[in-house]
Amino acid sequence: MSHKMDRRQFGASAGASLALLAGAGRAVAQPLRKVRFVTPFNFSLSYASVFHAKVAGFFEQEGLDVEVINGKGATTAAQLVIAGQADLARTGGANYITSRVDAGAPLVSVATIAQISPFYMVSSPDSPLKDAKDLTGKTIGVASLGGSMEGTLNLLLRGGGVDASKVERVRVPDVAASYGLIQAKRIAGFMASISSLVKIKAAIPEVMTFPIDDGIPGQVYVATPQAYAANQDLYVRFLRAEYKAINAILKATDLEPIVRGIGKAFEVPGIDDIKTSISDLKQNAETWTAKGPQNILRNVPEQWAEAEKVMNGAGMLKGSVEPTALYDNGARDKAVA
Repeated sequence: MSHKMDRRQFGASAGASLALLAGAGRAVAQPLRKVRFVTPFNFSLSYASVFHAKVAGFFEQEGLDVEVINGKGATTAAQLVIAGQADLARTGGANYITSRVDAGAPLVSVATIAQISPFYMVSSPDSPLKDAKDLTGKTIGVASLGGSMEGTLNLLLRGGGVDASKVERVRVPDVAASYGLIQAKRIAGFMASISSLVKIKAAIPEVMTFPIDDGIPGQVYVATPQAYAANQDLYVRFLRAEYKAINAILKATDLEPIVRGIGKAFEVPGIDDIKTSISDLKQNAETWTAKGPQNILRNVPEQWAEAEKVMNGAGMLKGSVEPTALYDNGARDKAVA
């Protein structure tokens, strides 16, 4: 016996089926995993790859709800990870190696975001600082005492044969406004990130600068070994999302929409100056690919071996360490595969 279904019955049946499927979808949907990421300093386009991964939805695609925390110094950022208050922090390579070797900090580098130092020395054209020797007897500003900037400064001084005790350090913000302290003769110069440097040059084209290439991995992401081992998939997903963001930025023919999107989501000082911000983003992106596009986010073994050698040779470390013990590329390699 056949049974014919009229339109009303068919519609009711189909609607019920769709409702059931929708309910099943909601039942199996997993909540986003909360991840806390700490920057070492105030928000800037130095962190554009993380910002864009958040804005473009790449983190959400990986099942992550990433909170980007405005840091108060590289050392503090790392301490938050050690204390279990953050999953991942960005810090300077030299600062991380020193804390790991000398203080036994329970950290491991899971990725290198800036393959070279993102720092520059800034001074006045009236009293220019051209190299390490010019810093003798001067007062130099750094964003945090004992942090990654000061570690880079120490390497610069040692490499230039300058007695570090002859250079006074004071804490100044890593912002373009700090140039006013030079003009007021309170400091001879200060170390600035690329983002601050771009803004200073836009306002004062004649400003004197020189790059600080210390041969050390510039900026790295650190986690505790315990958290990394227990939740490696979390770090894979984080790095996969950021890798997508990096490639989107590198391939973009017009960076203005990306800059504006970041500006709407994050309070980045000066980001409304689109032309300067685009230049800022481009220069930061160069540090991501400084060792070649094949090494994006990678802890490059040869560079880490050289870093340990340089820092030990400069007397900056109290002991020696096997360079391969300082990092792990497992999550990064899975993320970019």
